[in-house]
Amino acid sequence: MKKISIVILMASSFWGMAQERPELEEIVDPAGPHTPVILMPSIATDRPDITESAQITPVGWFQYEGGYQYSHGEESLPGGSITDRHQFEKVVRFGINQRFEVRAVINANTERIAQQSTWINPIQRITGISPVTFGFKYNLIKESDVLPQTTWLSHITLPWIAGGDYRAPSQGNVVFHEQRLMLEKGLTSRLGIASNIGISGGMSGSNGFVDGGMFSLALGYDLGKDFGVYVEYFSNWQVQGQQLFGTPYFDGGFTKLLSNDLQLDVYAGFDLSPYVTTQLNTSGLFFGTGVSYRLPLAQHLR
Repeated sequence: MKKISIVILMASSFWGMAQERPELEEIVDPAGPHTPVILMPSIATDRPDITESAQITPVGWFQYEGGYQYSHGEESLPGGSITDRHQFEKVVRFGINQRFEVRAVINANTERIAQQSTWINPIQRITGISPVTFGFKYNLIKESDVLPQTTWLSHITLPWIAGGDYRAPSQGNVVFHEQRLMLEKGLTSRLGIASNIGISGGMSGSNGFVDGGMFSLALGYDLGKDFGVYVEYFSNWQVQGQQLFGTPYFDGGFTKLLSNDLQLDVYAGFDLSPYVTTQLNTSGLFFGTGVSYRLPLAQHLR
């Protein structure tokens, strides 16, 4: 069963790769001309795309990435449904050292689910805060002339930390996990490429330790004047019974740096299933916008 909402939770996004390798800005200590100069690259975010960035939040810095997304998804199979979702996304990140960051994903949602095959209460409304996700990123390999930046992401989603309808008993008490390998490489001074491959599932119960996963590939380009653009292909797969199903998507968007530590974004995408051969008869679209910023909270960690 396809839900565009799963796309968001599995993420959460590479961006902006086109702006992850800008010229370093100088932050000069005003105490005097002979004090050290700190070089700080521009903010590197996981939003707005699905491909998580392989970059680590700077040591001692707090980073917030938030936004709004609307998604519409349809399943045409028997027993299918139409889902409209409004989601307010929040990701908070904190750099512990040069290779390690901790993070949390908090999403507030309003869903309208219409199931035409259900005679009793065919329209269901769900509102609340989705189970909160906690995790970390760990950088395995720094980018070189040959090797890409390579980082591991690990998430767990705790069903008892939720709000509204998402605290209903039907959600169960299964802790879900996601593991993802993230690769990122600059091809030129303006063009970059990134890819993610991941698995997910339940850590107890009947869902299976691995019953889903994803793959993504994104290209980012620096347009100049602090504008960036990206295009992306990604696919979610899941196991139902003895069958493996996949749902492909295409999306793209723009980013704008207002300062070294502040970024705006806008994006849109759609389900490719109606145009390619898939086992699930689905369709859908999504679009959204957001803002990301970072603040130095613990510079003594340096």
